[in-house]
Amino acid sequence: MRSIAVYILAITFLSLVVLGLSMQIKVPEGAVEMQIYSKTEPLSEKCGYVDKMSNFNIYHYEKTIGIKDGRLDNTLGVAYIYPKESAEVSELIDKFSAKIRFTQDLEDGATYYGYCKGLDKSVEIDGEKINIQIVSNKDNIIVGFPLIMGSY
Repeated sequence: MRSIAVYILAITFLSLVVLGLSMQIKVPEGAVEMQIYSKTEPLSEKCGYVDKMSNFNIYHYEKTIGIKDGRLDNTLGVAYIYPKESAEVSELIDKFSAKIRFTQDLEDGATYYGYCKGLDKSVEIDGEKINIQIVSNKDNIIVGFPLIMGSY
């Protein structure tokens, strides 16, 4: 009887470990790409390409992804790319329930810095806690958590 209980516990534990090692996530509706900024490869499936940086790499994904760490704890940040013709900054601010702290004008658009409740990674800029950056440029709207770490 005791060996059956141990066997069932072992199977349950192994199942939870396997489920925890690979979680499926989708690029959000409307986004055409997800970028993950990481020092180590965060995903188990092949990415489109990798931008090699000095302190970290940016992994580019376009569809459903199997993530080793479902909470992305090993990452420095995540960004979603939305084509400008299919998204608006105000809609994305509402979608992510962001409170915009300040904006910055760019040559081809604007950058919005804000805060969303419930996200654990943030940075401090000008005394404000920031965990979402939205950039509207000539072609795209890029939403980064906590910041966009690649070019935009």
